[in-house]
Amino acid sequence: MARICLAENSGGLGGVGAGGGSEGQASQVATGAAAHGYGYPCIECVTGMTADFDIQLTKDYTAEIPSDLTGIKSVKMIAVPSMRHTDTSRRIEKECDFKEDGKVHLKLGPEEVNENDGVWYAEFHCYTEKDGKGELRQNYRAYLCIRKGTTGSRTSNHPPTVMDVRLALMDTSPEMNTVLDDLEFSDMMILHAIERAIDEWEETPPRLARHFDATTFPFREHLIKGAVGFLLQAITHRYMRNRMQYSAAGLTFDRNDRANAYLQQAQLARSEWRTFINSMKTSMNMEECFGVVRQPWFDSGIAYYDFW
Repeated sequence: MARICLAENSGGLGGVGAGGGSEGQASQVATGAAAHGYGYPCIECVTGMTADFDIQLTKDYTAEIPSDLTGIKSVKMIAVPSMRHTDTSRRIEKECDFKEDGKVHLKLGPEEVNENDGVWYAEFHCYTEKDGKGELRQNYRAYLCIRKGTTGSRTSNHPPTVMDVRLALMDTSPEMNTVLDDLEFSDMMILHAIERAIDEWEETPPRLARHFDATTFPFREHLIKGAVGFLLQAITHRYMRNRMQYSAAGLTFDRNDRANAYLQQAQLARSEWRTFINSMKTSMNMEECFGVVRQPWFDSGIAYYDFW
């Protein structure tokens, strides 16, 4: 059973359920709560499976002050594929068991995860009455990442996962980063980069009739490149802020002197992603200019016209 901590209103311990790796990374062997590292934690499961999560709601990032749920009558997990659109037809809702000391039990099964692979925004709503009909008093947010499995998944789409992006960056384990001896990007940073790439697609002209989110975006390989570009671009800010040269044994060293190299790689990835956006959206926009008009006086019953 996975355990994870969520802080009220603004994220919490940025790890994965059952994660105990440094900076909130996922761990295959850890059994404790998610490790430190600020940001929205990630709740992970796979289509076709049933998963249980023990969640500690807290008042602070460090999970030292449990939330007081005295007076709370119901806790519901609500997930939507995007906060960008107002379409509420696709959502996941699940009532949770809870205790007054902020401990919440969430159980997700095939009914919730099947055919919903992708990245969702999840919130834990605490109400003063049953069935979410009372006042909403407390709110906790996380990412819900449903990975595509061999059963219960859509056949038409395969949203990229955190590991897909890690493999593209070769940031799969501390052993791959001999200087850092750690993973460089947190799961939360990767999921945020995927969302930023989709936001850029949606906000780049021309505006299309079709809209995508992190559960429906169909161009998987290019979305990975888009996320990589945003990650490399963002990490340069951290390296620039933390530059500090020091000397030891006659050698001068600065482990954060990487901003320029990372910026060059970011510009390359961002250029590939932007080129793809421009060409694909132009193509899709032209396709939307064509229509079909039914004319009863033709034997076939259909006449085709091009609309520009």
